[in-house]
Amino acid sequence: MIKAFIAKFYQAVIITMAVFLLLSFVGLGVQTWRAEHWKEKAQSAESECNTKILELRQEQLRSLAEKQNEINKVSADYEAEKSKQRVQVETVTREVQKIVERPVYLNGCFDDDGLQQLNSLIASGSGKPP
Repeated sequence: MIKAFIAKFYQAVIITMAVFLLLSFVGLGVQTWRAEHWKEKAQSAESECNTKILELRQEQLRSLAEKQNEINKVSADYEAEKSKQRVQVETVTREVQKIVERPVYLNGCFDDDGLQQLNSLIASGSGKPP
């Protein structure tokens, strides 16, 4: 009777250990599968994030290039206008210097050339000092 009890006891222990090992392997397999699933999800999310970051960078670079082109155009327009004004001022200054050196100014009068220059300045609106 004790031998039968011990035999049944060992049989129960062996079955219990076999079930425990089987459940352990199944649980380990499920956990591995879940870990791989989450790893794949994280990798796909990271790749999506990197793609969006690249798109945003390209959009920012494109926007920056457009703004830089606008700035360059405004700067070129400003420089062109500035050079026009500089040419006008230099031309008027040279003409005035030529006219002032003439002896007719010793009397305090304007000759025909001087009046013509003065009237052209007044007509163009540049009669104001720079």
